[in-house]
Amino acid sequence: MLTLQAVILTAGMIGAAVYDIRNRLVDDRVCWLIALAGLVTISPASFCGAVVAGLPFYLGSGFGKNGAGDIWLAASAGFVLGIQRTIAGLTLFVVVYSIFVALYSLFLWCIHRPIPKSYPLVPFITAGFLPAYFLI
Repeated sequence: MLTLQAVILTAGMIGAAVYDIRNRLVDDRVCWLIALAGLVTISPASFCGAVVAGLPFYLGSGFGKNGAGDIWLAASAGFVLGIQRTIAGLTLFVVVYSIFVALYSLFLWCIHRPIPKSYPLVPFITAGFLPAYFLI
């Protein structure tokens, strides 16, 4: 069953990342599918992981930095990961996202191009949460 959970989580997160890059949207069905995969290993830590993962994105949406799809995707992935893996995934997400934004902005500045105000978040959520699922 854990193999099925890993396949659903991986396929859902990568699919959502590709869809977010192309359309800047997160499909609700992917969030539900990932959350259903979390029912395989449900525990109180699953609910705590969902809250811990969704809360930073919820607070960020108040400042207009992300949308509801990012909140739901992070919360559903946190439901699968549990609290310890979710904290590790969020930490990795922040590191990867910060490095990308800094280097890409520097590159655009050097070639005299305008720097975008926002970037798709789901690829970075995926880059943080998938390694946390498999490595911890």
